[in-house]
Amino acid sequence: MKSFLAFPPARELRGSLRVPSSKSATNRALLLAALSETPVRIERPLQSEDTRALLACLMAMGACVVRHADALSLSGPLRGSEGALTVLDAGESGTAARFLTAAAAATPGRFRVVGSARLSERPMGELAGALRALGADIAEEGAAGCLPLAIRGTTLGGGPVSVDSSRSSQFLSALLLAGAAGRSIEVSAAGPVASLPYVAMTVESLRAFGHRVDGTGPWRVERGAHSPERYDTPGDFSSAVPLLAGAGICGGEVRLTGLPWPSADADALALPILTSMGIEISTGEDEISARADRGKLSPVSAGMTGCPDAVPAVAAAAAFAPGRSRFEGVAHLRWKESDRLEALSSLLRHGGAGATADAGELTVDGGGVGSSSGLAFLPTAGDHRIAMAAGLLSLVRGRALIENPDCVAKSYPGFFRDLEALSRR
Repeated sequence: MKSFLAFPPARELRGSLRVPSSKSATNRALLLAALSETPVRIERPLQSEDTRALLACLMAMGACVVRHADALSLSGPLRGSEGALTVLDAGESGTAARFLTAAAAATPGRFRVVGSARLSERPMGELAGALRALGADIAEEGAAGCLPLAIRGTTLGGGPVSVDSSRSSQFLSALLLAGAAGRSIEVSAAGPVASLPYVAMTVESLRAFGHRVDGTGPWRVERGAHSPERYDTPGDFSSAVPLLAGAGICGGEVRLTGLPWPSADADALALPILTSMGIEISTGEDEISARADRGKLSPVSAGMTGCPDAVPAVAAAAAFAPGRSRFEGVAHLRWKESDRLEALSSLLRHGGAGATADAGELTVDGGGVGSSSGLAFLPTAGDHRIAMAAGLLSLVRGRALIENPDCVAKSYPGFFRDLEALSRR
């Protein structure tokens, strides 16, 4: 059953808040802590549908978990249930599905990795093939190259191994993380890598957990002897970008804390793009601020291969910039929680902007949002990033209904609450 949210327009955005912790960093920390022999206390892990799905699967694999007020302590060893099949349900999380597939392949036991209907359409074949090259026993039980996967875990052979990561950098990251499970591994990319900065985040996480990583492609991972006692989860630039873009759309000034700078977060790459659109971005040691005058946004042309999760928010801002904006290198958005290029184009058109998507580019003709007084239904395709973009359109576009707004729980459950806290009317 569909639900709708009428988010009232705002005169400006103003105020400060702490952004949620990084989903990407939380997921990497959960897996690495579960591979540790001694407990690791993860401070401020993100609490979202995706991170809860991964944590539940790690617990099913035998991870020891202790919950604290705003922290989790995890340790291994991981193992399958003796003589029984362990089902690992990744829900909607592509990150969990890819990371768990590699972890299960390196863990003695019988496992079945499953997910939602949409996740079962998203690509897994490149990762499964690379793991088989390392000796993994993986059978595809559904459509070719997709979930569900049946895995007989064992000790994986060492590298070298190569993987095609043109559709998702998570294939490469999953293999690198598998190097922390046992034997050293050498991984190379077969061709271009979508969202390469996420691989840098994986390397940074491995080193933070005491593992050795050499090279910048190919990468060699050797399991470390000691894990940290504590890991501080950084804030999430993927959650920050919509709020920063909102300041550009509405005008005003927003200060977001909990964001270390400089950052390896992929969506930190969106900040210069927002600046080129006319949003004044200021960075501090642990905060990012955005200031803008209402109605002063400029169109932009930008390559966004490295920061795909920022595309919906930046495109929503472009809808308010008179003229044509182009976003290139975004073909891999078709394999996200939705066909994100089509979903985003549909949303922007319903909001009053012009938008078209071809194989690897999104074009936005801005300036028309808010020009109609009629009721607008803003479709989200059940995609959390599209729903956040719909919220940004609603800041100016009155009489708008956002479809299925609760899907933001996948990564930022409090998004609309925080957007409301910053709104001034």
